[in-house]
Parts: sequence; structure tokens; C-alpha cells
Amino acid sequence: MSGLSLATKALKTLETSSSIGMFARDTGGCLISRLGLSRSKDESKEISFAELSESAIFYFGAPILAKATSDIFMKHPNKQLGKFGQIVTTFGVILPAVFAIAPLRNLMTYSKTGKEKFTGVICLEKQKQEQHSEEAEKRAKKLIKILSGITMGTVGLALAVMELGKNPNIYKKIEPFIDKFVKKFAFSQKGDLELIHYGALIYPVSIASYFYASRDKYEKQENARRFSITVPLMFFGEKLIQNPIYKKFDKIFKTNVIENGNIKTYKEILQMPIEKQKQMLKSKNCAYGLTFFINTMAIAGAVALLNRIATKRKFERENGEAQK
Repeated sequence: MSGLSLATKALKTLETSSSIGMFARDTGGCLISRLGLSRSKDESKEISFAELSESAIFYFGAPILAKATSDIFMKHPNKQLGKFGQIVTTFGVILPAVFAIAPLRNLMTYSKTGKEKFTGVICLEKQKQEQHSEEAEKRAKKLIKILSGITMGTVGLALAVMELGKNPNIYKKIEPFIDKFVKKFAFSQKGDLELIHYGALIYPVSIASYFYASRDKYEKQENARRFSITVPLMFFGEKLIQNPIYKKFDKIFKTNVIENGNIKTYKEILQMPIEKQKQMLKSKNCAYGLTFFINTMAIAGAVALLNRIATKRKFERENGEAQK
């Protein structure tokens, strides 16, 4: 890959389903756009903490833990029960950690600035800059205690099911459920997560966390706007816009990166004869780069801008009416 352009190397990495590629694609685009439209230093810190923490858990923590638990649970004589234990234990740790991010983000701001309301964080409302480290510490300890209990309870349940499953009569009754569960939520051999893990498990917990941690109605409304737009686009947006984009650049470069509705990957293009690769890579880079920009950076920026405008107008209108 040494002879490839920097653009091709970068975009090829983004196209892969590896942890690094997904981290760069999803976090890089959203983080840059949201930071560029942040309304205060406090909000910038919160965005950075939340985006980086989420992605570290999503794309690195979960696969590492899945791999580690595989070495433990695959020693179980019943492979299906071993996989069941691996899945439940991994998500028993990961999901509480994901849920903790938004509340801990709030506590981080509160302990340093004393700002309890979201409108204070984004500088729409002035608040006294007081320290409340003791109160923040109590809240953090309580949250950690609850989430730790959930983790231990979930792991304990997994171990209990595995132990009971050693009994042939009991396993016969639970086998249909175990088989369906493992088939749906199993990890790849490398421990990478599948799309179903994000859509059915991680994202719902993450969204619930943001709503749970909403500090006032303005933040709750911003979360509602953000997730109602970004979540559907996360799963379907790229498919909606990519075909016309690829067709346009195929016409410009006289290539066939998209053919019969199927888009050639970088891996497939790099297996073609050298004389064809140059034009194909140019077309692919332009099409994939534009698709990534629109579906990730542009959408994240548009949602952030929409929230910024809508929240400010609503706050000024409501507070203006209250003063009359």
C-alpha cells in the first residue's frame, strides 16, 4: 500500500469495519463538527469527553473485552453456553459503562463550575461559579454503586445459567433461547462487534443515558432533535445518498465503481490491473469522500446548528414572556 496516495490510504481505512476505521469515521466527523459549533468552553469539554469516551468503549473496549472473555468462557464444555456467557458478561460490563458517560459528563461540569442547568453550560443563563465537589462526589458514588450492581448481577446471571445448563434436562428447556440469543448477538472471531450490537443494545442504552442525564427541558429537546435525525441516518443515510454520488463520479471519470447497484470496495479495486486502478481510485475517493462528508460531518454540523438556533430562540422567547 506504499504507492497509494494519502487520500486513498485514509479513505480505505475509513471504509473498513475495523475498530480504528469506525472510530475515525464516526467520532472524527461528529466531534469536529460539533466542536466547531459549540457555544462555550464547558460545552466543548463535555462534547469531547462524551464523544471520545463513547467511541473508546464502542470500538475498542467492547472488542477487547469480548476477546478476553472468549479465552475464559470458551473453555466451557458446552460451546453455546460458553458463547452465551461471553456475550452477557461483555455487555454486562459495557452497557453500564455506556450509560454512565452522560451523567459523569454532567458531574464533571458541575464539580468544576457549579452549573446544574444546561442553559448555564451553553451560556444562555448566568450561574454563580461555585464549587460543589462534595455533592458531585456523592452523586458519582451513588451512580457507580448502582451501575456496578447491575454489572455484577448480569455477570452472576450468566454464570448461573451456564452452571444450570450443565444439567441435560435443564439445558434441553433453555437450548432454543440460548441458540437464538447466540446466533443473534455472537461476536466475530476477532471479537469485533456487529451492527446488531449497536442497533439493539449499545445505541438504545446510550440514548437513554442522554435523556436520563438531561438537565433541563432545553437539553432534552436538543437530544430529541439530535437522535431523531442522526440515528436513522447512521443506519440508512449512507445508502440513500451514495448511489447518485457514485454514478455522478463514474460519469466524470468514465469508470464503473458502481455497477448493477453494487459499489466496489477499495480491496476489490486494488486487485484490478494497475492501468485501471488510477482512474478507479480517483472516482472512488471522490465518491466515498463526499458521501462520508455529507452523512457524517455535514449532518452532525447541521444538527448542531439547528439545536443552537432553536434553543436560543425558545429560551429568549420564553424568558422574554416571563419578564412581561
